[in-house]
Amino acid sequence: MKLFKIAGILVLGLMLLVPAWAEDDWDAVTGENQIFEKGYIQVISGSEEGQSRYRAIRAAKVVAQRDLLEVIQGLNLDGSSTVNDGMLQSDEIRTSVQGFLKGAVPCGQKFNSDKGFAEVCMRVHLRGKGGLYETLLPLITDKEVASGNKPVYQPPAGATNAVPQGTINTAPQENTAEGKIAAMPTPYDGLIIDTRSFQFRPALVNRILTEKEQVVFDPSKILSNILVERGCGGFTTDDSKAKALLESWGSKNPMVIQTVDVAKQTDAKITQTDATTITVNDQASNLLAQARVVFILK
Repeated sequence: MKLFKIAGILVLGLMLLVPAWAEDDWDAVTGENQIFEKGYIQVISGSEEGQSRYRAIRAAKVVAQRDLLEVIQGLNLDGSSTVNDGMLQSDEIRTSVQGFLKGAVPCGQKFNSDKGFAEVCMRVHLRGKGGLYETLLPLITDKEVASGNKPVYQPPAGATNAVPQGTINTAPQENTAEGKIAAMPTPYDGLIIDTRSFQFRPALVNRILTEKEQVVFDPSKILSNILVERGCGGFTTDDSKAKALLESWGSKNPMVIQTVDVAKQTDAKITQTDATTITVNDQASNLLAQARVVFILK
């Protein structure tokens, strides 16, 4: 009896060590908006029929890596180029991407013994340690790619000393000079860019520009470790999700700015006034360096 109990425990332990994959996870994630909102690429790939389980699964994994590479190559680096362009221009980038694919995460496998056919689910992440942003970091932070060779926005004289244009802090502060209670302004510490009025596409490098093509936000503004973890910000189609994502990054008081135009479908344009508001509040909350930026898509 004890032997059966021990065997049962061992079987249960092995079952717990084997990942369980829900059927809901067996969906390809290959569209641009999907990829950047979810933060990963996922493919479902199959082998040819008439093979043993081992050979079929191995063949399906090879096909999955090829499919992942095809999706990665087609991703927009910015509005002017794709990842494939970067791979063609640099042997180092090509080698890095090929190495990155070896770290693809299996998210399920199935084998049809009747037909000798296998399907596998494979995933690669954009963000975090070992993600695509880290792999392509030298390319993304290249001065020409990061800024698009555009001038940096400089706020009007005196604006940098202005009071941050955030909401009013309800916590009262004592004005000792007059003996009165005064409300203090709280700077904005996050940024939501609403692009839904235009055809805007997420990319590995999305910028925020003024109407005069001056750079307000690009990868050069972001700390390297934050760029790896968050990329150039988040993407969603929902207002509440945008605020929730910023809150998870430490933002308690985000501002919402409407895009007035787009450039090359990947750069959001805003007014000079809004650019000043962002710059002034960034000095108080460091929101750009922390990439506390979310783009709302259609």
